[in-house]
Amino acid sequence: MPETPTDAVAHIPPLQGISIARAGDDAVKEIARQDELARAGHFGGLHTLPGGPDDARLGVLVEEVGEVARELNEMRWRLNPNRDDLYGELIQTAASAIAWAAAILEGR
Repeated sequence: MPETPTDAVAHIPPLQGISIARAGDDAVKEIARQDELARAGHFGGLHTLPGGPDDARLGVLVEEVGEVARELNEMRWRLNPNRDDLYGELIQTAASAIAWAAAILEGR
């Protein structure tokens, strides 16, 4: 008799809408923060997210993913790892991806 497939994620509760909304709000705030910094002359005066070419945007996104990886690696060696730093890096990564997607929607 064939085995009945099991749901591999049935035991994992879905993410709560309020948590998803908060993370999304934090990413939107991060986009505004990065834009403000760029307009103040940071990032070498070049803000690639709203108007740069896709290859420059990819470089920004990959750099942010690298910072997530670095933070995870550093967390392994801390006695009391703080997930707030990881959250911050993930928000910066999400902000980069959302800003790139929004720029595409605006035809930039």
